[in-house]
Amino acid sequence: MNKKESPLPGAFYRQEEGSLYQVRCVADDAAGGEALVICQKLSADFGLLAYRLSQFAARFSEVTLPEEKETAAPEATACTGDTPGGISEEQKQSAEQEQESEAKTETRHSIPEPAPEERDRRFLHFLELQSPRERRIYLEEERDNLTERDILRIATTLEIEDSGEPEDQLRNAFAALRVQERYEKERGDRHV
Repeated sequence: MNKKESPLPGAFYRQEEGSLYQVRCVADDAAGGEALVICQKLSADFGLLAYRLSQFAARFSEVTLPEEKETAAPEATACTGDTPGGISEEQKQSAEQEQESEAKTETRHSIPEPAPEERDRRFLHFLELQSPRERRIYLEEERDNLTERDILRIATTLEIEDSGEPEDQLRNAFAALRVQERYEKERGDRHV
């Protein structure tokens, strides 16, 4: 994987041991000059990690979500503390061109997508919640406002197998969160 083939921000990758990650941005290492891939683990502590591009290419494989096969490349997102040149101009232009072409042909989805600035808000809020109980309550409150994309990404984060329909995936997400709640409660009771 060379600089031109570096991962796009927002893309999902699976590490060789099975953990799921989302690329946040590609940055230049000020000391060594090699590109760094900044990614976020989508389980456990949701920590941010940086890998040299060569390490990333050797350890990770891209996960293509069914919905993303139909749409253009993910939007470029900025990392906190980015320096100019973190994402090449070529990558930005390519992503913008793909988004423009998508806008012209985007009548395929039965559920309208929100504006780009609102698109990931619900999913990112879900990721920020600390406990399975908070996440379950949030999903119950936002159930009618979730898009197919939100549901698919939440199911992927919870490592739920693709069960087809969004309603089935959401039902499985509630079940998984209830199991996590029960586990945490039992674990807490044992440590008291």
